[in-house]
Amino acid sequence: MTPIGAAARAVAAVVAVSCGMALLPVSRAGADSAGAGSGGGTVSVGASSGVGAGGSTGSSGGTPSGGGSAAGGSPWSCNYTYLTLNNQGGFPDGGPTPGAWYSVTCVDVAAGIQVTQTVWVVGSQPVVSPPVDPRAVALQAANAIRLPAPVLHLDPSGSTVVDLATWLWVDPSIWHAYEVTASVGTVSATAVARPVAVRWTTGDGDRVTCTGPGAAYRTDLPAVWQSTTCSHVYLHTSAGRPSLDGNPDHGTFVVSASIQWAVSWSSTGVVGGGALPTLVTTTATLLRVAQVESVNTLSVRWPVEMSAPTGARS
Repeated sequence: MTPIGAAARAVAAVVAVSCGMALLPVSRAGADSAGAGSGGGTVSVGASSGVGAGGSTGSSGGTPSGGGSAAGGSPWSCNYTYLTLNNQGGFPDGGPTPGAWYSVTCVDVAAGIQVTQTVWVVGSQPVVSPPVDPRAVALQAANAIRLPAPVLHLDPSGSTVVDLATWLWVDPSIWHAYEVTASVGTVSATAVARPVAVRWTTGDGDRVTCTGPGAAYRTDLPAVWQSTTCSHVYLHTSAGRPSLDGNPDHGTFVVSASIQWAVSWSSTGVVGGGALPTLVTTTATLLRVAQVESVNTLSVRWPVEMSAPTGARS
């Protein structure tokens, strides 16, 4: 008799096999491979279909254990893996019921021999896997997306002045979709995050919402050739605010930008799709706002024929 046959006979009286499936924690896509750089990746969220030595129970099926002691002193040690496709795909029974098909791998450690066969094990109960919720898989994928924090740009930068429109923008290179796919068994769900707006908190109590990354101010072009729809005009200085050096005249406003990411999902294996909770990434910086006094000058001309001066505002 083959070692597998002996082991199978030894476990013929195995009682009911427990079943069930649980989502395993998602391993996040690394920033270099799938996150901040390319915005894509794949995360495998698996459910165990087999067991290790000693007959421990996997998360989607139980496995009877067999070994030397069960086979009457045989040197063979066997591991059983429940065959889902065989047992749920219309494969005919291989013996008395209840029972189930298993892939059995037996090893003789002393002789260094390994044998694998598919056998019908009597006494084990059929494993019925619960349905997979595709939205739960999509949430796993969304949690694995590595979204970049915005890189803030202001002009003037570092220090601006009252009543001057300060341009606001974030690095446009990050303004694109990012996606990750997660899988459980035959069900896969893809979550896609797309930037939709930037919400600026200007530090003086105001907020500015911009529907795009904003326009970069170019110092190599005349100001009259450029325009933006994402800017803020400060009406008072930041003097008296906290400062890095403790000087109240060097006070600064805390300026932050938060990108709002709309997340959608779709699935294969099970029909599904829709919206997921919005994701947000935020960055902050300091900005000093100063008060600059303007000076008007009078240009005077003295024509020969006039006894009194006339002036024009420059």
